[in-house]
Amino acid sequence: MKYSLIFFLFLLSMLVVPTITAQNATDEIQYKITGRMLMDGGIYLKNPVDFGNGTEFNDLRIGMKATYRNWKMKLEMGYAGNKAAIKDAFATYSYKKHSIQVGQFYEPFSLDMLCSTFDLRFNQSPGVVLALTNSRRMGVAYSYNAKHYYLCGGLFTDNDLSNLKNVSQGYAIDTRLVYRPVYEKGKLIHLGVAATRRTPDGVLPEDGNKDTFTYKSVGVSTIDNRTLVVANVDNAVSQFKIGTELLIYYHKFFLQSEYIRTHVNRQHNFRDYVAQGAYIQCSWLLLGHHYLYDEEVACPGRPEGKSLELCARFNYLTLNDSSAGIEGGRQKDFSVGLNYYLNKHIAIKLNYSYFLPGANVKVIDKNDFSVLQGRFQFIF
Repeated sequence: MKYSLIFFLFLLSMLVVPTITAQNATDEIQYKITGRMLMDGGIYLKNPVDFGNGTEFNDLRIGMKATYRNWKMKLEMGYAGNKAAIKDAFATYSYKKHSIQVGQFYEPFSLDMLCSTFDLRFNQSPGVVLALTNSRRMGVAYSYNAKHYYLCGGLFTDNDLSNLKNVSQGYAIDTRLVYRPVYEKGKLIHLGVAATRRTPDGVLPEDGNKDTFTYKSVGVSTIDNRTLVVANVDNAVSQFKIGTELLIYYHKFFLQSEYIRTHVNRQHNFRDYVAQGAYIQCSWLLLGHHYLYDEEVACPGRPEGKSLELCARFNYLTLNDSSAGIEGGRQKDFSVGLNYYLNKHIAIKLNYSYFLPGANVKVIDKNDFSVLQGRFQFIF
């Protein structure tokens, strides 16, 4: 109820933005209303465990961007899963090739996590990205962006703006380096590496999960939002994550791949825990000529202009570590998709995924399944 009220007040405030813009035109500040809607539907074709078919708003947002001299500011609220939450809320100061960002935003880790949901090739990010990366966090980050190099580093707390618990927070130190030996229109080679060191999130004593890291994934769809693989790593001191990135554009061809590995240091003579996974996906433009690239955060964008895109992806994730005594589950899945971008604002997507559970996926045991999903989306 509290967030619904906040969301309503935020929507109301958007109605007066044009007036504020006109009044502040002489102050050189410029405002822009932003929003997006991602509406999904899914049918489970092979469904041995009675997954539920249906529709949902995967992402529904409204927000505002503002610029003032060397400053850029962004505030967005979203509604999904029957709840409203603050998404991006930050300010960025830029000078030549340097910038400093303060507020709530994504940590600089993982190509696919940094990619806008509007630009994702499939309805759901790969399972390895869902399980082994973080969502938005509060913090501060510095970045340096040249034609062939991108560097970003930051310090983040564990809580986002929606978590108001009065406890001492954990922290994370992140760094990401990207090298672009080829970077021109229609051609790109992007090589990246990122690393994160994080302490456990702060919790209240009654929560019962102090010094615990949780890694989980819903698999390939949120239409039936069951968690398929999950590992709760207790007695944790810290975690260290490393990820590698590969991104290639060649006119109509697109290839993206990542490998992510997480190592958790544990106390009280508990064995350390390791989880890892990777994915590779590629696309070909049946209609259209080039792919866009978001240079500000060094991540892939959608095809340019009116386009028809054929996509394929393979994902692998294991949360099993028998030496640590933790069996969170292992998954493999294949996906193919067809995406039609009518223009830069509206797109229709269709994809099919086949999920193969590995050892210790308890929710569905050893039953593989498939799902056909569609999406209608717009952004402004």
